[in-house]
Formats: sequence, C-alpha cells, structure tokens
Amino acid sequence: MRISFPKTNIPYRKNTAPPLQDGEHIILQSQGGYKHNRASAWKIAHGFLTNRRFVIFLGKTVRFKIALNRIRGLELEKTVFIIRTKECLCLSYESEKDSSENRIWFLANDIEKWRKTIYQLSLLRINQETVEKIAAQLDQDSQDIIWYLWDKRHAGIDRLSELIDAPNHMHVLMNIRETINPVAEKVIGYPILSFERSRIDPETGKAVLFSWWLMGNHDKCVHSDDRLLDIFDEESCLQVVMEVRGIEESDLRLDIKDDLLSVRSVKAGSTWKETIDLPAGINPDNPQMRLKNNLLGIRLSKRTQ
Repeated sequence: MRISFPKTNIPYRKNTAPPLQDGEHIILQSQGGYKHNRASAWKIAHGFLTNRRFVIFLGKTVRFKIALNRIRGLELEKTVFIIRTKECLCLSYESEKDSSENRIWFLANDIEKWRKTIYQLSLLRINQETVEKIAAQLDQDSQDIIWYLWDKRHAGIDRLSELIDAPNHMHVLMNIRETINPVAEKVIGYPILSFERSRIDPETGKAVLFSWWLMGNHDKCVHSDDRLLDIFDEESCLQVVMEVRGIEESDLRLDIKDDLLSVRSVKAGSTWKETIDLPAGINPDNPQMRLKNNLLGIRLSKRTQ
C-alpha cells in the first residue's frame, strides 16, 4: 500500500540534502514521518540513507543522524498515521554518547525497500558457509569473482577482469548483475556485491575508490592474517608456504593466472578458496605442491620475459 503524505509548508527540492562527509553518497531519500518515542507525535521530515548514515532532515536542519555501524535492530511495525494504519520502520541503535539502546520510528513510501537496504548495509552477516552456498550455484568465472572478494573484500573492475581473463569489463559486470547478485538474492534474500565510488576499508582505514565490495559484515573462520602464509622469492621461482587444516593434498586444486594464485579445496563439506597476489608473473605449467603436517608448499616457476 502506497503512503500519501499531506502537503506541508516545509520547502523541499530534490537537491535539498544534509551535508555529506567525504566519500559519502545518498542511496535512498524520501519524504516521510518520524518520532523518537512511542508517546510523541509524528513529525513530517525527509529521510536520507547514505552509504554511512541514516539521517532525518527537516528544512535545512539535521534532526537525527546515526552511523550505520551503530544500528542494532530493524523491525516493521503497524502504526496509526492520519487515521489509517500503516507500516513503519522501528530502528534500534546504540547511542553515540553511551552504550544505551534507543529507538526511532520512520514512516515513508516503499518502507520495505528502506528496511531491506538498511539491513543489507548494517546488519547482514556473511560467513564462509553462506559464500559456499552461493558459489555452488555459479559458473566458474562467477565463483572466482565471489571467492576473490570474500578473501580481499574489494577489487576494482580491472583486477576482476584480470582474475577471470575477461574479454572486457562488460563481461565482469554481466557476471555480477545477471548471475552473482540474482543467485545471492535467491539464497540469502539480498545482493551480495555492491559497487562503491568511495568506501573506507575497515582494515586499513584508507579510502578505496571505484571498487566492487562484498556486502555485509564478514564472519571469517580463518583469516589469512591469522595463519601462516609466506612467499619466498628464489630467483627463478617462488615458494609459497601456507597453513591448511582438515584436508588432504588430493582435495586441493591450483589456479594460476599471471601474478594470481588461487588455492581451493574441493572436499565435500569443506570447500574454500583463497587467492594470493604474487610479486611476479608465474608460468602456469607444472606447479609443484606438497602437503605435510598441515603446511602446504607450492613451488612456482617465474614467467620468462
């Protein structure tokens, strides 16, 4: 049911928006109503969802703002608005001043779209099992893309094109938009890859420009930074040593593309993939692999000039 808001004296133009931070951009905006506790009256204002914050904007004043990483819960509730029952969004959040939990209610057209997008940006959790379920329904190129982004979190279109040896950028975009994200929506209810013009990498604190990101908060069981992974340059070859557990050498497969090495397990119930950036181009022929005491050694010949 579409919500029709009454005319007000609040001047509103599409180019009226709250001040944005560096690297921040608007994802959703809508005229709507809000209130801060159940007893208060609804106030007409404009809601803005950016890649970093949820903002209530009235006239030229920011009446409410909260960082997405402080959101703790989302629910749709029935409420009476102008003598009719409507669905509104109840947002629970942690105060910026203390750890107390607060609530704000927001009412707008397409409220389900607001709920879904806020959840995707703030509360969606992605773990290895989720990626495995999605990857199981993808072709090889799409699998390579999603596993690379699971490992690296983000990548530019050039890197993804190199990864799958794509004929052009459009081939990568078609994989993402017509294969990966539709399958993810079927499996978890949300697209899993998002293009961001600018986003802060939480691990480095640096802004990453014009890249594709794996959505959600990542629950990695074993991160490459938490286990042994070394690369030794031995003049004519590279020696990669990495820790792996719970699999046999026969369960492992290697994929080599120039300066990218992908190690993947094909063991049922323990599938995973890790892509490693190498310091030199590699000859894909005759790699040597040995697994002993949970340490995998991979000897790779450098590509001749």
